[in-house]
Amino acid sequence: MFLSHLKRSGIAALAVCAGIMAGCASSKETAGRDELTANVGRYDSAPQGVNKPRVGVPPFNVTTNGGISNNGDLNGLAADQMTTLLDQTERFKVIERAQLQGLLNEQNLEGIVKSGELAKQGQVRGVDYLLLGKVTNLRVKKEQKANGFGLANIGNVIGGADVKNKEITVTTECGVDIRLVNPTTGELLTSNFSEYKRTDSAKSMGLQVLGANAQSSASMDLSEDDKGKILRLALDDAVRKSLPKIDNFLRNQPARTADTAAPVNAPAVPVSNPPAAAAVTPTPGNGAVGAKRFCSECGTANGTESKFCAKCGHKLD
Repeated sequence: MFLSHLKRSGIAALAVCAGIMAGCASSKETAGRDELTANVGRYDSAPQGVNKPRVGVPPFNVTTNGGISNNGDLNGLAADQMTTLLDQTERFKVIERAQLQGLLNEQNLEGIVKSGELAKQGQVRGVDYLLLGKVTNLRVKKEQKANGFGLANIGNVIGGADVKNKEITVTTECGVDIRLVNPTTGELLTSNFSEYKRTDSAKSMGLQVLGANAQSSASMDLSEDDKGKILRLALDDAVRKSLPKIDNFLRNQPARTADTAAPVNAPAVPVSNPPAAAAVTPTPGNGAVGAKRFCSECGTANGTESKFCAKCGHKLD
């Protein structure tokens, strides 16, 4: 009788302890969720007094090496993440991807770039540089490990129960190659290649792994948001490592006053009120030779046949 009561008391006490421990573990996991992405996009201040060039980010070239199922458009997803990160560096005037594609279409430059590289040279009016990128051998691997405590070891006392909690550990690795290129000349201005590898719990990375009972080598079915988080971590690491070279490049760029002032040879009138067409009189006998079209955005003089401003890329009226 006494032994039976002792068993019941012991089981009850251990059940309470198990509940308390489970509650503590749950709180800890909740607090730790997304902790790895907390500092993503937080960079050192940009150098003082440098001009911000206009940069567009075409689709990346992403190759995988196992671990991700339902790949989807990883090329576009990586470019979207890089666009956001570049903007957060506060070192560039970043052109939205849709706007960049619109500029390429309007200027009949479709095909100037393909995923991850410059296919051919060409002036993209409205864009100073292109940020081209590749993510190579992207691999995501999950492993399961049991933690907590087991009661089976003292089964001869309380009847043999085993209480354990399985935790998913995720390892992400890839190579990231990013290059800042002048599309007009094809000149490579700055580049960086980095290897990224991170192992941590899925919860701390903010990932929801489906198929928790799958083997460690099995592919993970991730949402688009979770794929974005994985790419964001790798690309943030690459941007952070590239900033010293980028800052050095920006410091060595000549000052650009054309963005804020009219050209020296332009009439001294407000930019918002460009000269009337009659202000430039064609030379008799030579038709429209000498006529100009002035940009309502920056005041730059352009040829009469121009559809876009040669300086800022604004569509001419």
